[in-house]
Amino acid sequence: MSKEDLVKLVKNKNNLILIVILIIGIAFMMFTGGDREKRTTRTEEKTATEEERLAAILSDIAGAGEVSVMVTYYGTAEKDIAYETKTSSVGRESQSEESEDKKAVMTDGEPMIVREVYPEVKGVIVTAEGADSAYVRQAISEAVTAALNVPAHRVCIYKKE
Repeated sequence: MSKEDLVKLVKNKNNLILIVILIIGIAFMMFTGGDREKRTTRTEEKTATEEERLAAILSDIAGAGEVSVMVTYYGTAEKDIAYETKTSSVGRESQSEESEDKKAVMTDGEPMIVREVYPEVKGVIVTAEGADSAYVRQAISEAVTAALNVPAHRVCIYKKE
C-alpha cells in the first residue's frame, strides 16, 4: 500500500470514523484489562486469607499440630451491580417510542454492589502434623465440612512431614 493510498483512506470521513472508533476500542480494552488483574489479585488475596484463617482454627484442634490448607473453587466470585433505569417516551402520541437508559449506581467512584455470589468449593487439602491419629483426621474433616459446606468426600487430610 502506497503513501497516496493511505492518505486517500484517511481523508474519507467514513474510514476516519472507523479508525477513531478502533483506536478508542483498543484504548478501552487496555484500561479495562488492568482492572481485571486487580480483581483477580483481590480474589486470590481473599482465598489466601480464608485458607490462613481455616489453618489457624484447625491447628487449635487437640493433637493436630501445625496445619496447612489449600482450597480450590469452581470459577470465581460474581458481583451483582445496582443499576438505575430511566425510561422516556419520544415522539408523537400515535407513534411514541420508549427508550431505556441504564446506568450503574456509583458510590465513592466504584459501582454499588447489591450482592456477591461466592463460587462453590471444589475440594480441600489439609496437611497436619497429627494426621496419623484417626481422631484428629475425623475432627479436621468435620471442621472443614462445617466451615466450607463441602461434602466429606471432597476433603483430603494427610500427615505433614
